[in-house]
Amino acid sequence: MKRSIVLWFILLVFTSLAAGEITLDVQEHVLDNGLKILMIPQPGAPLVTCHLYYKAGSVNERPGITGIAHLHEHMMFKGTKIMGVTDYEKDAAIDRQIDAIMDKIYREMHWTADGGDPAKIAEWKKEYEELVASEKPYIVKDALWELYMKNGGTGLNASTGNEMTGYYVTLPANKVELQMLLESDRMANAYFREFYSEKDVVMEERRLSENRAGYLFGEQVNAAFYVATPYHWGVIGWMDDLRKITKNDLIEFNQTYYIPNNAVAVYVGDFDPADIIAMAEKYFGRVPCGKDVEPIRTYVPPQDCEKRIYGKGNAPTSLQIMFHIPPAGHPDTAPLSILAAVLGSGGGGGRRFGGGGGMTGRLPKILIKEKELAVSVSAFSRPQWYAGVFQFRAMPRFDRNVPLEDLEKAVWEEIARIQQDGVTEEEIQMAQNRSEAMFVRSLSMSRGVARRVAEAELTRGWRSLLTDLEALQQVTSDDIKRVAAHYLVKNNSLTALYEREGGGPRRGPGRRPGGRPDGPPRGQSNAEQGGVE
Repeated sequence: MKRSIVLWFILLVFTSLAAGEITLDVQEHVLDNGLKILMIPQPGAPLVTCHLYYKAGSVNERPGITGIAHLHEHMMFKGTKIMGVTDYEKDAAIDRQIDAIMDKIYREMHWTADGGDPAKIAEWKKEYEELVASEKPYIVKDALWELYMKNGGTGLNASTGNEMTGYYVTLPANKVELQMLLESDRMANAYFREFYSEKDVVMEERRLSENRAGYLFGEQVNAAFYVATPYHWGVIGWMDDLRKITKNDLIEFNQTYYIPNNAVAVYVGDFDPADIIAMAEKYFGRVPCGKDVEPIRTYVPPQDCEKRIYGKGNAPTSLQIMFHIPPAGHPDTAPLSILAAVLGSGGGGGRRFGGGGGMTGRLPKILIKEKELAVSVSAFSRPQWYAGVFQFRAMPRFDRNVPLEDLEKAVWEEIARIQQDGVTEEEIQMAQNRSEAMFVRSLSMSRGVARRVAEAELTRGWRSLLTDLEALQQVTSDDIKRVAAHYLVKNNSLTALYEREGGGPRRGPGRRPGGRPDGPPRGQSNAEQGGVE
């Protein structure tokens, strides 16, 4: 049944500096095929931010196809029957020959105990390369981006995370119909040409990640912490799986998750909602509804033991202590978020309200300024969709040769102090102010609004943005004592101690530069957010 509901909510935000008010006019329309359209009119510059999100990420994978969600994101830029190709029929005929040859290579390499006959594989690879060369004249590189750019589009990009995948572009207000046409075409008719060469691109991303100091240790820590749930592997996936993912795997993943009833489209900017609805009905409305998508099956089992993992390498010496916490929406999420903000100073709540960091929280004051044990320390609370983590990170003072065990002991002392005494009302108020301010800043740009609203909608409904913010205001010191005593215990923890071989204060390499916001998407690791672009 078609329905269009106008929903209003007002967030009253009081920061330590001033009181402000945010009003979001979110208009909702649901197509017959289940696609939800969320519209946030913002009169002003004649631009519209257009985002399309699918409830599909690395948690929807399984051993054998880890990394397929991110690979699929790449492949969605390879065109359709009408996009990215000059002669579809001739291109498709060559593609079928390529698939047949690659299936032979796959079976020979991976279905035999000794890795297959090298002579056969070499002969088939030569045939493959000849076919790829014959296909090139029919392929139009970066066709999607070129078309958007010619029509005033900016910010074309995409990203894959643990739980969802998003596709973004900002267009002049009179060009939104183009986005509807192209995205509905990709939703219904994605065609995975150049699959094998793009797999090589993704595997190269994986290799570059492995070359970053400390990456493999961090991957092992994550796998040891999330032992059963699909957060066990990273968004980039395991290299063995990337080698062995087949085109049929990708097609099956596409048909399962890239369906209108597993997606939400968000439009923010200067437009008439009636026009957006009419265009959505015309373009997205023609895409058939898919089968209902089953939620993930495996959540976090009870740990009931302390885990410790040690590593050495060329990354900076560091300490991590991780605790399992409930997923987003649990009543304990708010006090855990405020606790992270009190300890680490940057605001709690994971992706929605920020993480902990800076120099004004309790831990930086005590461990950096007073005891001079650390050069950096932070606390984060990250309540994900199906599992959560509360995490401490710290780097010891190199000039004082502080042992990691001394730093670890000092963190546990502060945990014990909070479990017994709680925190002050002033600390709670400051943490609430910081959390709210970070949330408000995230809504100051149309891209931030679109992502926040979509992420909330795909889990507990976009109205949870309001209820979560209200929950932060209700947190008391007793709440914080209770959650600290319940979750921040050794039998619910994993401690990771990493020492740089050779000693010294050298910092590890920073993140690779961000993707190209005004050009075709490129892979980008984003470990903190659990996502890859």
